[in-house]
Amino acid sequence: MVAEVPAKFKANLPQSTAGTGGVGYLPMAMPRQREPYLYPFKLPLVVCTLTALAIVMLSPWPRYHHLLWLLVAVCGYSLCSIVCQAIRMVSLVHRYRQLYCCDNSGAASPGSVAAGSLGVMGPTSLSVPTKDVVAGAKMLLVDTPSRPGHKKSLRAKGHRANVSLDAADCCDQSAESVALVIDCEDWSESTSSSGTDWSAGPPRWNHVFVIPNYKEDMSTLTATLDALASHSWAHTYTIVLAMESKELGAAQKAGQLHEQFGCTFASMVFTLHVLDAAEMPGKASNVNSAVRQFYDMISGDRSSYMLTIIDADALVPFEYVNQLENVSAAAANPGMHIYAAPVLFEQDNSGVPGIVRATDYMWSALAAQNLNSWFGVGFPISNYSLSLKLVHDIGYWDTFPDAIGEDMHMFIKAFMRTNGATQLHPIHAPINMLHVQGPNWVMSLWARFLQAERHMRGIADTAYALHEWNRAQFSLRKLVMLAACLEAHLVPVVTLTSLVILPVFYNLFMLATTHSLPSPLSLPLPMRVLAVLGQANLTCIVFIIICYELIRSICRRHLFRLMDNDKHERCWWNCPRFVLHCLNYLTLFVSVWVYTVIPVVLVVGKHMFNVRSMNYIVADKRLHTQL
Repeated sequence: MVAEVPAKFKANLPQSTAGTGGVGYLPMAMPRQREPYLYPFKLPLVVCTLTALAIVMLSPWPRYHHLLWLLVAVCGYSLCSIVCQAIRMVSLVHRYRQLYCCDNSGAASPGSVAAGSLGVMGPTSLSVPTKDVVAGAKMLLVDTPSRPGHKKSLRAKGHRANVSLDAADCCDQSAESVALVIDCEDWSESTSSSGTDWSAGPPRWNHVFVIPNYKEDMSTLTATLDALASHSWAHTYTIVLAMESKELGAAQKAGQLHEQFGCTFASMVFTLHVLDAAEMPGKASNVNSAVRQFYDMISGDRSSYMLTIIDADALVPFEYVNQLENVSAAAANPGMHIYAAPVLFEQDNSGVPGIVRATDYMWSALAAQNLNSWFGVGFPISNYSLSLKLVHDIGYWDTFPDAIGEDMHMFIKAFMRTNGATQLHPIHAPINMLHVQGPNWVMSLWARFLQAERHMRGIADTAYALHEWNRAQFSLRKLVMLAACLEAHLVPVVTLTSLVILPVFYNLFMLATTHSLPSPLSLPLPMRVLAVLGQANLTCIVFIIICYELIRSICRRHLFRLMDNDKHERCWWNCPRFVLHCLNYLTLFVSVWVYTVIPVVLVVGKHMFNVRSMNYIVADKRLHTQL
């Protein structure tokens, strides 16, 4: 049986609800939030974007060529920014090699337990486990071919109520899928070289994982919870399933998950969010409702709770929690900060169009360097951790339509409400997630476009930062935060307008009027300077992609345990798979139009006319294989 959980980890849970398998929730009316009037602060962003487009339209006439120097200035700033991004990516590669790769002395890879150590059998030393070995083990970590990188936790009978695989079943012909057999009784004698001390006591924080979900597939939620269940501290975790009342069968789904995982975690509850008329549907309002209800469920020292907000498809490695403990322990006033890890997409890539993969990889690379800020100013992406006390002190999550980007919006809100005391601390343990994927190739492309349009609505967060400007005292970090907002929203829009739309429009105009394309030397001087800046930007982007691929390779091998045995496998047109993977990045020249330029134009048009988008389309993510 699972060891008794210490009293300090037990939440003051509500009574169980009939028909939900013993898991309970508290219905609760959410307080109305006062929505700030952001339209005056959106106008500067709209004006800057429209000014850049107007300069592009006037570019064929020589009398307006001097206006192109404004675009040169923005692109020059963008180049400085992307050079800094490249430098941060280099430091990230160095950091990941230190954390996860072997050193020259032949030490074991950090983040892993050395094969042959007490209680551990590596894949090279384990061919076919005998029934005696498997029956004596308390936990099996098994590679699941359907979700690469996902270590399924399988415990012997009697140790966990939801055993999905008998110990004897592991001794059949599929035994080569067993990666590690760990005897829990010997964990106290084994320590990994990454600093993960298996003999350590309970964590310093009461870790609470909030999983907002709406109409998610059961296999997706099961895999996410199973990844958490494989942690050595799983028996101290509290799981909050943040569900929507408008989803039919939500309570029954929560009950099934509780029956499967209830004995693994310290406590497992679910909340039902009833959408208010003034709320924007989506992740922010769901998480806001769930955390408010959880705050009322517990008693005692609420400052000891660390919330981790994760998407329904996020596979969180134990190294994330381990580093979260260490980084927060080293920080001054750890309850005031936000902690976040990069996102990688290494679960199911087989059925995803190459243009979607390349777009997600580029987005993941830029997000990773953003977390590695030199001033503690950055924006978490999808998954992040912060203390319950901080959430309560700043008034929880905003739920009005312009707060649709709840991760970035939450950092800006915390930064301003704490007078700049909140910092973003990176956690160098990426979280493995799914690509957006529809039922077929065309629907996958459309689903990614809808997600891109929703992401671009986060432009309103820059307006929110301007609105909240007077809340925090003036400081260098405050300027850096505003610059980061502009770099996330305004600068890329103007840069793409200058480097992508301008040359296309100018050449088409000249072709239509003079029936010939202009030679490079006949271009106006500002356009020749823009061409040089564009080549420099492209070089830096290629360098960032190379660094990102190095990080991917390190994490796939040493963190997610993915062996790239198929990189030389032949696929389309007898082409090696790794060559096809590199060629996928060429689709970025198309995706920059489909997934950046067009969504930005749509969103800027809505902001210009103050059109409020109240729709929130959940990204379609699915597994095509059975766990």
